[in-house]
Amino acid sequence: MLEKPALDALFGELEKRYSGSADYDQLLRDAHLGIALSDAGRDFEGEVDVRVVELIGKHSGVE
Repeated sequence: MLEKPALDALFGELEKRYSGSADYDQLLRDAHLGIALSDAGRDFEGEVDVRVVELIGKHSGVE
């Protein structure tokens, strides 16, 4: 489960990298879905954008 500091860092990095891009809103939705699936112990790869998978892995310590 991602703790608040990791979530803040993940969403901060997402915003820094992709804010203003055409797909930023979709990436935000994917991040929320990926985090929920991860917290539930479910596989989220293939369900969300690979950029989001990378960020979740990076900030959860599971790269």
